[in-house]
Amino acid sequence: MTKKKSEKKSNGRLQSDFITLTSHQLRTPLSGVKWLLELLQSDGTNLNKKQKDLLQKIYSSNERMIALVNDLLEVSRIEAGESKLYLQPTDLAPIIRGLLKEKEDQIKKKRIKVALIVEQEPLPLVRTEPNKIRQALGNLVSNAISYTPESGSVSIALSVQDGTILVSIKDTGVGIPKEEQKQVFTKFFRGTNILNFETNGTGLGLYITKAFVEASGGRIWFRSEENKGTTFYFTLPIA
Repeated sequence: MTKKKSEKKSNGRLQSDFITLTSHQLRTPLSGVKWLLELLQSDGTNLNKKQKDLLQKIYSSNERMIALVNDLLEVSRIEAGESKLYLQPTDLAPIIRGLLKEKEDQIKKKRIKVALIVEQEPLPLVRTEPNKIRQALGNLVSNAISYTPESGSVSIALSVQDGTILVSIKDTGVGIPKEEQKQVFTKFFRGTNILNFETNGTGLGLYITKAFVEASGGRIWFRSEENKGTTFYFTLPIA
């Protein structure tokens, strides 16, 4: 290894260690703030509507910070080769149904039509780590709903294909500009056209999603057209 490569590797490790240390230091106070906010919300009998609304906004902001810290820690583990998946037989259909249930309020508020199409039930199990693939699916489902305008549609399909389960998540959202599509799975990428549409987001979700899918022996890709929508696809081997 040349001196230049060695220095680059050392600098990368220092950067990763810094992110890990900083993230761990942030988690404790953020978790404390979350606990206090939940306590205030549960015992908010003396609060007026404006105060309750402010509490909810603070809680939402704190949740976004916690999500960012968790994503940074996950990225740090991936880059250090420490994000190993404990593969086990997993049913994807109930995971997706659970995610859609969590997003129910947002779906209703935006009047988005959501369809889940499962080719056969019971669907063959795949080999992955349930928590990790739930996070990956959560990123894709959340993006599809967030970046689809009101009265749009999101369609999720699960099917068997050549010894794998193929998952597709299609939306009628803002799409990804053609000149930016090569950057989609890179860290901190956010399309220029979505910054005005949805300001929240870390730009790390798709990077993490790709890492989890590939660590499960699958692959991920997408098709997108600006102002018409995006479809993400990924496969996972059948257990």
